Amino acid sequence: MIISDADTATARASRPVLPDALSFNHLVELIERHACRAFGIGFARREALLRMMRSTAVKDWTDPGRDPVCFRAQQDLAAELGITDRALRAHERQLEAIGLLKIDTAADGHRSGVELASGRRLGLNLAPLIGRVAELMEIDALRRAEGRRFQALRLECSALKRDLRRRVEEMLETDPKHPAVTEALRSYASWPRRYASFRTIAGLEAHLQEIQVACDRLSEAQACRAESSGVAEAGVPAIQKTILKISVSSGGSSARRLPEARRRTMSGLADHAPAAESRTVRRASPPETRCRPEAPEAFSADQLYRMASEDMRLCLDMADRGDGMLTELAFIRAAIAILPDLGIHPSAWEEAAETMGNLAAALVVLIVDANRFRTANPVRKPGAMLRVLTRSAQRGQLNLRGSLTALRRWKLDQDCGPSAKA
Repeated sequence: MIISDADTATARASRPVLPDALSFNHLVELIERHACRAFGIGFARREALLRMMRSTAVKDWTDPGRDPVCFRAQQDLAAELGITDRALRAHERQLEAIGLLKIDTAADGHRSGVELASGRRLGLNLAPLIGRVAELMEIDALRRAEGRRFQALRLECSALKRDLRRRVEEMLETDPKHPAVTEALRSYASWPRRYASFRTIAGLEAHLQEIQVACDRLSEAQACRAESSGVAEAGVPAIQKTILKISVSSGGSSARRLPEARRRTMSGLADHAPAAESRTVRRASPPETRCRPEAPEAFSADQLYRMASEDMRLCLDMADRGDGMLTELAFIRAAIAILPDLGIHPSAWEEAAETMGNLAAALVVLIVDANRFRTANPVRKPGAMLRVLTRSAQRGQLNLRGSLTALRRWKLDQDCGPSAKA
């Protein structure tokens, strides 16, 4: 049979290549991490596969005209792996059976890097592995999501424990013999100090729920005392109850004009002011008033939500309890959820929360995240900025209310445009 040049070109053009976003080194990392889980192979067979891959030309994995082929002599590969030729042949046959390579040798087992007329080379053809890359990438995405969930749960547990300690300290000063204090201390002592013992997300979620129950019981005990009602976290601007309109449109980034959606209210925080002004009253005010507000003594949930970036708003939407109620905990959970996207190390968050308190640290993260989108002097390293602000808080020099006010004015100026200067 005579193969024409056109047929040869078509055959070469149809050969699979790695996705544009995936390099050969990245593929090796995926094999090292997930091959056992994705393909059901053991460590010895995985090492044999990696040795074969490293014996190919890297450029062949992205060249549509060539297949990645390992044409090393079988005895040489076996010697490098420290196994017998027979064991290596078993690995090759099994890898072919599960669709990771194709044994394409001469009748006598000869392997050669010489390209034949059709572009074929004799050896172990690893092109089938390219077709399985999507499985590896899917598993890698799932594992990364699990890792982020583990991190978020650990930080949420720490935040709740921090809040529980604060409430216990307050109760010890006012009513140290209250049964709720004894119960909270007993529960706290029974919890593990480290999270390494929690191997599954379900176990960590159950622990989080256990801490939440203890916090709720102590909070109910505090609520019975008149002097504890309506007290905001020290040094943190109060958050008023208000109606919050959630954007259901993906177009536009205006923080001021949001489409109507389901009602959400702020609860569980300070009530220093009456329920915030209705949406109708705000829309009736002049544009200049909306764009240049006076520094408020308290910030409503509506204001904080509008001041947040689009990513932070999404985290806030996901952090609610499903009943349309935004709580202090929702802001904390949203801040924790966005940490990986900002490149903020968990230790930076823990230090900030220990220094400022959970809510103040969450509001600082909201500020840092929103300031990434400033046209002038944007925040380029959120993690470093959070540590700087934590140092300022440690020195007593952090003006959180002033930072929130400045962010609110910038947001409204950005949305109003020329009308702000009218």
